[in-house]
Amino acid sequence: MNCGQWQAQTTLPSRTPSGGQSLGALGTNFPRHIRDNVNSHASTFLQVILGSIATSLLVVRGVDPVLASSGATILYLLAAFALHFKGQQPSAVFCGSFAGMTSFLVFFKRAPFNSGFALSIYLCIAIVTGLLYVLILRFEHKLPKRLFSGYGGRLGAIAFIASVTCLLISGLLIRLVLNDFQVVVLKDSTAFSEKAPLAMILVSAAGALFTRILATYVDSTVPGLNVVLSASVCGLVGGIFFPSLFPLGAVASLYWYAGTFAGMSSTSILDSHRGIFLAGAITGIFLAGLHYYGSGAGGLLGFSAFLAVIVLKSVAEFVDRGPVFQSLNFFSNFQTRRRSLGLRGDVWADDRRSRKHGPNGDCTA
Repeated sequence: MNCGQWQAQTTLPSRTPSGGQSLGALGTNFPRHIRDNVNSHASTFLQVILGSIATSLLVVRGVDPVLASSGATILYLLAAFALHFKGQQPSAVFCGSFAGMTSFLVFFKRAPFNSGFALSIYLCIAIVTGLLYVLILRFEHKLPKRLFSGYGGRLGAIAFIASVTCLLISGLLIRLVLNDFQVVVLKDSTAFSEKAPLAMILVSAAGALFTRILATYVDSTVPGLNVVLSASVCGLVGGIFFPSLFPLGAVASLYWYAGTFAGMSSTSILDSHRGIFLAGAITGIFLAGLHYYGSGAGGLLGFSAFLAVIVLKSVAEFVDRGPVFQSLNFFSNFQTRRRSLGLRGDVWADDRRSRKHGPNGDCTA
């Protein structure tokens, strides 16, 4: 046996990974579908953080929070379109932008100790928001009502929970060091004077209605793009023009932007323009009350819309099922229309055009 033959017999056969054994971020011990899911969730998580950090940087530079959130989202959508980014997650970036609207100064009425301290808090809020968003996305199908999938304001509610949690924990830790630090601060504002509330509620309702109307004309295969683009465009327009129109224009832009989130509700939740308009009005009422304690927390506007849609939807289901209301001719007409359209528990289901062209219920929030 010559040397070449001996080497051929003693050399171990090479194993080229293929299919499910191909090398990747998780190695060779994980099936392909698991690696794909993890990579997808990681991409979503990073896009939430991207939206949050981009918005925070704009806010720190003095940009109005409404303009920062809507502008960062629109810039992301334009960049994704120009680069043909197939993994874009508009809802994730939009959710992150709400977390980026957080203001330590407004929430505690005290300036952060230094830029590094503020940066650490905003980064923590971005990470917690991203984790919470991915967890809900991963397990919502196992939870009741898919954890309110399709309810307007759900993205803001996620950001609000994350930002308030981080802010309160930070405040409690600071209080352990500084005894004079107040964790819960009551805010005062001219937004809720005797002249403003009704006008602001109407502005919020109008924001919801315009968002729903605009969303019906946006046709896209990207999940959630129609409502995210509609709400961000409406928010950007309101943030630009309202402050220059009248003295409370800056406050009106907040109500307008809050209303757009109610307008993001899917047609399976609120099927008509009347329902959307009423949800926007209720959003303004909730925002007027929550402002005193929650102002400065990211996602407050969306959280107000989320509560409004839940209340309106619950009332609609109660009216639809209650025997007392069923005996009334007015609600019987609504029920007849609902059955003819094959809907359940939605007394607002009388707008066929909205039902046909409305937002995607599985992707909006």
